[in-house]
Amino acid sequence: MTRPRRVQALGFAAAMVLAAGLAGCTRSTPLWSKRGGPPRVVVTIPALDNFVRNVGGKHVGIVCLCTTQGPHHYQFNAQDAILLREADVFFAIGLTLDNKFADPIQVQSHNPRLQYVKLGERLPKHLLQHNESDHEHGKEEDHDHDHDHDHGEYDPHVWLGIPQAIQMVEIIRDELKAVDAGHAAEYDANATAYIEKLKKLHAYGKEKLKDKQNRNAIAFHESLGYFAKSFDLNIVDVIETIPGAEAAPSHLVKLVKECQEKNVRVVAVEPQYPKETSAEQLKRQKKDIQMVVVDPLETVEDKKDLTEDEKELKNPDWYETKLRINLNNLAESLR
Repeated sequence: MTRPRRVQALGFAAAMVLAAGLAGCTRSTPLWSKRGGPPRVVVTIPALDNFVRNVGGKHVGIVCLCTTQGPHHYQFNAQDAILLREADVFFAIGLTLDNKFADPIQVQSHNPRLQYVKLGERLPKHLLQHNESDHEHGKEEDHDHDHDHDHGEYDPHVWLGIPQAIQMVEIIRDELKAVDAGHAAEYDANATAYIEKLKKLHAYGKEKLKDKQNRNAIAFHESLGYFAKSFDLNIVDVIETIPGAEAAPSHLVKLVKECQEKNVRVVAVEPQYPKETSAEQLKRQKKDIQMVVVDPLETVEDKKDLTEDEKELKNPDWYETKLRINLNNLAESLR
């Protein structure tokens, strides 16, 4: 265990001792008191907030953990475990994306009735893409080993693929029906309606990009594999092989060469990261590169999209809206 993780673990353990005492003083945390339910549902990332909200409708209460801090760097705390103690379902992605904080808080919640569902790990294998990071992108780099980042066998960014999103909505539907059978018919109807929306979103993107001859792009980090497959794009390489870690000079040289050899003119940058990054360095070396904002939806960039306590999304159409913006941005830049 690295020093930062030891400190985090010790801090969490100390906080849990305090939380255990506090939990005995109250029957409900303030975060649940005005959120509706049961069923009460905790999710790790914003896309899952929207998936659950569209299936559950007025019947569910939702708390989202990673609204302003992404799953790669989320710092869990005692309050998260207390939330889970009073929840019915906990939806995560798994596949190494959120395990390092989701697993411990699930254990520390001491909630025997909690249904802990790792949606990515419930997807059929034919919908999963193998992670190429360790043997393709950046394999020659000297990584900063202080970054605790396990790529895992499969790419965990499944919510950005339309077939994967549809499958996860179906799993969410079934899990809500299992804990709240009285509203099963509504969950069925809501899921069917939302899946139709996702199919229309898929068709929208295909239509937007249908005339693009050059579909090559560089991604900011390894988040766009499923998105690219859904919309017939080709991710040639990535800038940051470890999220938040600047690319090594040798990797930037490699990227410039790939852009020249494969006629790459688009670099997908993420709004969560500052502009003065490796992407800017790449553009300075390859001046005909165009940087295009493509949001991987790991956090909510605009806090106006969140409730006052920043624990849930206001708009159940946030996921669709953001993906349409991504598609529009790419349509304006690809040739």
